[in-house]
Amino acid sequence: MATLNSRPVDGRPDNNKSNTNKVYDTTKSTVSLAKVFGYMALGLLITAAVAFGFGYVFSLLLNKDAEKAFSTLLIVLVASCIVQFILTIVMNFVFLRGKHSILIPYILYTVCMGFMLSTFTIFIDWRILGMAFGITSIAFLAMTLVAVLFRKSNMNGLAVAAMGLFLGAGLLALSTFLFSLWQPGLFQSFYWIIEFAIFGAIMLITIWDLWRINKLSENGAMNKNLSLYCAFNIYVDFLNIFIRVVYYLLIIFSNKK
Repeated sequence: MATLNSRPVDGRPDNNKSNTNKVYDTTKSTVSLAKVFGYMALGLLITAAVAFGFGYVFSLLLNKDAEKAFSTLLIVLVASCIVQFILTIVMNFVFLRGKHSILIPYILYTVCMGFMLSTFTIFIDWRILGMAFGITSIAFLAMTLVAVLFRKSNMNGLAVAAMGLFLGAGLLALSTFLFSLWQPGLFQSFYWIIEFAIFGAIMLITIWDLWRINKLSENGAMNKNLSLYCAFNIYVDFLNIFIRVVYYLLIIFSNKK
């Protein structure tokens, strides 16, 4: 026998269940995004710790034996570059197979990146690094907001535009380099066009990655491995932007001297 509360008095369908599911889905999506950004933050912390730690060790070696210090630095950088390349292949392979976690390769990658970026802590003023990190963080936050606000839109066109910028910049760089063999100085004239085209492409790719992560979390497709893989992508995006911001700040401050 039906109870009195089996349907609303006004005859409208009961939406309480669907509203509950919507709240649950929203909460689950937020948790998924938090995991992705948490893994990304963990990677950045590990990278920063290794970069500053190895930079400190290098400074100690430099005071004792400069030649040994620079030889050690070169060996560590070359080894880190090779290991990073291998880890990138491993992470993609393991992720596609979907049988094992990519947490260990991800952590090892961030450690290697820390060794690579230790050159920044060794040779660049910490104030420039702090300023670059702040600018990159603000830019990344802005791009995240754009991805969230336009999550209902189709942003796949950004990836196409980014690939077009990369291709255009590459062709322009190659052509100007070849022509500069006959007309020296031509490449320098187009250098900043190429540079900003590449930087623009990186920004577009970052927004696209953040948009895809929002879509995946909304669809409930996130699991631990996918969260790690998404974190790896935006970790790389963040550092690509950071490295270029450091470069631009170095140019700006060197011109002021």
